[in-house]
Amino acid sequence: MKRLFDAFAFDQERLTIRSGDRELSAVYVRASDDAPVFLICHGIGEQVEYWSGVQELLRTMDVSSLVFNYSGYGASSGRVSVAHCEEDAIAAYRELKDRGHQSIFLLGFSLGSGVVLAVAPGLKVDGVILCQGYSTLREAALAMGFRRWMTYAMPDVWHNFRQLNETTTPVLVVHSDGDQLFPVAMAKRVHEACGESGELIIVSGFAHDGPVYFPTETYWRPVVEWAERVSSRITVRELPSGD
Repeated sequence: MKRLFDAFAFDQERLTIRSGDRELSAVYVRASDDAPVFLICHGIGEQVEYWSGVQELLRTMDVSSLVFNYSGYGASSGRVSVAHCEEDAIAAYRELKDRGHQSIFLLGFSLGSGVVLAVAPGLKVDGVILCQGYSTLREAALAMGFRRWMTYAMPDVWHNFRQLNETTTPVLVVHSDGDQLFPVAMAKRVHEACGESGELIIVSGFAHDGPVYFPTETYWRPVVEWAERVSSRITVRELPSGD
């Protein structure tokens, strides 16, 4: 963690986002004016500073990004709750719209995959990216070592299979075969639930948090290339037809 904080390069890009009566700490990194932007919903226990390397890498590939701390995380005020996480993601989305971004992708990493799928149906986005995600929150808890009876005591929220039925935008599922927390079989099931709108990318060798703590183009370049293809298809579809 000390290495990540020492390498943090975006003090000038920090901002505060209002979410209800709460204030969210965030980092906004802008690439070129017409670049797509990734709205990043991070994983459990993470903070915006951990994403500095990813944001720098995305900028070199001409992708803007915004990562924020959920309520109760890091310097964000308030308390952690399912409702607050979802409200916070919507507030971050509005921040990007206010800044004039037209091509927005929701990127959920681990825990964040449930957050983005919960809010995606109500937002106008070009696509949804699920990195190192899970099938349902209860199955995720089981994979993390909770006893089965304990998982049934949890609220049945962030049920990604169910949310995918309501998601109409293109979906990219990205997972590492080295993820020892959520098995790659879980990602394949999520991809199957996407139907024709989904695409699956399996990368090799990364531990669960590896793509964040040790970001490389091996993991993130295919994500960017997918977003570029989706944005191009949407742009062509929205162009007025000739006479």
